[in-house]
Amino acid sequence: MAARQTETLARVDLFRSLAPAEIIQLDTRCIWRRAKAKEWIIDYQDEGTDVFFLITGVVRVMIRCVSGRETILRDIEAGAYFGELAAIDGQARSASILAVTDATIAKMAASTFLETVTEHPDVCLQLLRLVTGQVRMLSNRVNEFTTLCVRDRLYVELLRVSRPDREHDQQAIISPPPLHADLAGRISTRRETVTKELSALEREGLLQRGRRSLVILDVPRLVGMIDEDQRPSTAP
Repeated sequence: MAARQTETLARVDLFRSLAPAEIIQLDTRCIWRRAKAKEWIIDYQDEGTDVFFLITGVVRVMIRCVSGRETILRDIEAGAYFGELAAIDGQARSASILAVTDATIAKMAASTFLETVTEHPDVCLQLLRLVTGQVRMLSNRVNEFTTLCVRDRLYVELLRVSRPDREHDQQAIISPPPLHADLAGRISTRRETVTKELSALEREGLLQRGRRSLVILDVPRLVGMIDEDQRPSTAP
């Protein structure tokens, strides 16, 4: 019985405005499943149009190239959802989804999803905000990939996944420390390149490794290094 208590869309932010009875009704219209860590949930270019709601766990949005290289777009945590684009336009999947941890997932038919969105203005607004956020995120990523070198893309990613250190106002903490392979996937480079650049940051006194975290020791200086690389050259 305890396991079944996790199988409810009440945990999903998208449906926060719905009455408990409406949530219960939607729960019965989903197919519930549990995914194991490292299990592929959606493959790029799949034809399915179902929407998936993540009740527990973490999944990763990725694009796998023919060459074998994987680009990590973002991680999705419990309370969020994925697959909504295919439900809206009926087109093939635009990315693959990999379970990072064990996860509890509700699968909802596109017809049920669209019915719910169109009948509830707040749900529709939440969906629009999510899609808008994805467009902005992808625009920023395209800008980074076209204007920044690999080193600066790594710096930006470290800053993006860090949180301010409350005890030291110029420092930031990344916990847990990301795998080098994951950082490489996020900035489209090789793991060896990430390892080399992180070691360089350590030598320069900008990064400190701990057992459970990475510490950026001088955030303003790291930001300044990115800005410096973007300034036009004054060489004749």
